Amino acid sequence: MPLIRFGEFEFNEQTLELRRSGAPVRVQQQPARVLAFLLNHQGKLVTRQQIQQAIWGQDTFVDFEQNLNFCIRQIRISLNDQAEKPVFIETLPRLGYRFLASAEKIGDGATKTVRNRIRIGILPIEDVGGSANDYFAIGLTEDMISALSRIDPARLRVTVGPRAPSGILPREELDRLQREFDLDYLLRGSVRRSAEAVRISAQLLDLRDKSVLWSEVYDLKSSDLLGVQEDVARRVSQSLVLELLPGGALGSRKYVHSSAAYDAYLKGRFFWHKMTTDTVRSSMAYFNEALTIDPEFAPAYAGLADCYAQMGSIRLGMLQPYAALEKARTYLHRAMELDYTMAEAHCTSGLIKIWYEFDWAGAEQAFQVALSLDPGHVTALLWQSLLLSVMGRNQEAIASVQRARDSEPLSPVVNMYLGVAQTHAGQYDLALRQLHQTLELDPHNYRTFMFLGRALSSINRQNDAIAAYEKSIALNPDGLEAIAMLGASMAASGDRSGALKTMERVVATESRTSPAVLVAIIYASLGDAQQMFDWLSKAVDQKSAPIYLPLITEDFRPYRSDPRFRLFLESIGLAHLAIR
Repeated sequence: MPLIRFGEFEFNEQTLELRRSGAPVRVQQQPARVLAFLLNHQGKLVTRQQIQQAIWGQDTFVDFEQNLNFCIRQIRISLNDQAEKPVFIETLPRLGYRFLASAEKIGDGATKTVRNRIRIGILPIEDVGGSANDYFAIGLTEDMISALSRIDPARLRVTVGPRAPSGILPREELDRLQREFDLDYLLRGSVRRSAEAVRISAQLLDLRDKSVLWSEVYDLKSSDLLGVQEDVARRVSQSLVLELLPGGALGSRKYVHSSAAYDAYLKGRFFWHKMTTDTVRSSMAYFNEALTIDPEFAPAYAGLADCYAQMGSIRLGMLQPYAALEKARTYLHRAMELDYTMAEAHCTSGLIKIWYEFDWAGAEQAFQVALSLDPGHVTALLWQSLLLSVMGRNQEAIASVQRARDSEPLSPVVNMYLGVAQTHAGQYDLALRQLHQTLELDPHNYRTFMFLGRALSSINRQNDAIAAYEKSIALNPDGLEAIAMLGASMAASGDRSGALKTMERVVATESRTSPAVLVAIIYASLGDAQQMFDWLSKAVDQKSAPIYLPLITEDFRPYRSDPRFRLFLESIGLAHLAIR
């Protein structure tokens, strides 16, 4: 009997009967057919158009929109589900629906879990043409990860492995990769570019018996390279088909028109990830170059929105927040206008909502939409973890980073964010160990030293914290956050003169940005409550971002029961987090 079990429910695909704990639940035939379709695409975004084609057909003359809305309402009634807090059926505005709960198919006395996953590792694509084009190999690797992650996230887990030497990998190395990363398959490749052509080699290995499933070499003109990652991903899915990935499919990118624009965009993202004032300027130049080549290249608009959002924050401190917000909104609107199904745009929307708009529920929804469109979108998982920490949902925040780490276990940024989430959760021993391990992966990341300083400061190891902040500032002299945190640790260690002098450096940046929330942190450590609350009020008015720092920084803990702190929380829409 073809049954699908989820929670207390069992659904018969053949008879369209629904039972709860063995008792029949009334559901009409058309809603039941919609439920069957959602169950068979469990964990994946299903668009309204896909439902229309599957249930009503392309030539239907009924009022489809009204009928589908009716069906979803009836399903929710039958499952006792709520649209506002869904357990089973999630609505993704303007996109479609997703069945959230875990489900399993039952038949012939055996149970087969729908979430049965295979594990594929992707080694960073090697640039054999020299380091000058390394940005292309990095971008191609990221595109491959994204493409494979979209095949069937409920059944395929994609992990990024370490860089490997050229040539045939010895069996011992394959055994190590299989063991350490828990892999079934391994995809590796290389790229060589010239002005006129590109050669991409790809190879898929079955790590269970160390056999080569397929190997392919693509010799392409530069103008043909745009679709190669999708072609390779399609070959991988075909090689894994059998009972593992039946029906796996890839969505095509609507914005892939110009090879030159794509190349400029990859350069922009390469520099954006470095996140300093100079590299962000370079990033913007490349995004604008992409738009000069192709004015409808949607990812470049999303990239510019990302740049402006960061420029108005204390992370970069390059613009006044209101000016940055206006620019970011303009570019984000254009990106979504061109391609509403682009995960990057929804991810940026979530960041803007928590940094500038104080729309916490909207931000969470934006991150979820981004992840429904690209389940392996690492930036969305990391920024979502910050939001969850602010809300006090610390275990969920850690789980969000762990999900990113499953995909990129060797990424210094992902590992740094795990230490950050552990710090926010009060797991200081774990956080310190994690941040030190992250520095072993990349000893030149200024932000890791800054977050190490925050973790040390949280347990009152101020001298060690000061040393960590000084290393961060040495690596990035423009790092406004680290400078302010250094002042706070000086204040906490009793060096009032040093703290005030450092605060002068922070306040001096008011001509170009709003450091108000950072000034408030220093006054909090100095014990000057009135000045601290005055600067917090100023931070709200100026949209000094991120405004949520007082909720995740230990310096403010002594003031959280103060009625003025509740007023601050009310002003940013978080009154429910106030201590009563």
